[in-house]
Amino acid sequence: MPKRAIASDKVFKPSLPFAQATVAGGFMFVCSTGRDVEGRFAIGDVRAQTQQTLDNIRALIEEAGGTMKDVVKCTVYVTDRANWAPMNEVYFANFAEDPPHRVSCIVTGLGSPDCLVEIDATAYLGEA
Repeated sequence: MPKRAIASDKVFKPSLPFAQATVAGGFMFVCSTGRDVEGRFAIGDVRAQTQQTLDNIRALIEEAGGTMKDVVKCTVYVTDRANWAPMNEVYFANFAEDPPHRVSCIVTGLGSPDCLVEIDATAYLGEA
């Protein structure tokens, strides 16, 4: 099955050589944190980082021709239980209608001490 990498100029490009997102077999796989295009974490609390994370995911899905309504599954990683409710406020505001299946985890770290949330999403874009 052929796959293709998806990239967006609206999303931070890390120096490591991996795809911002990948499409294969009609599915899109994307994972992001709350970094802006310059690589800075969103200013504020977990709400700001959650919104930036979802904005990054949205930009990549739109680059591939889809919308957030195409998201079928998310895995959410949060570094502090106290951030759970505020993250959920923003998450569900972005998936107000027919939210995707979700797995949620509280983890001890996400690669940077400034990173409060990471979201891994799978979208179905149709047959490739």
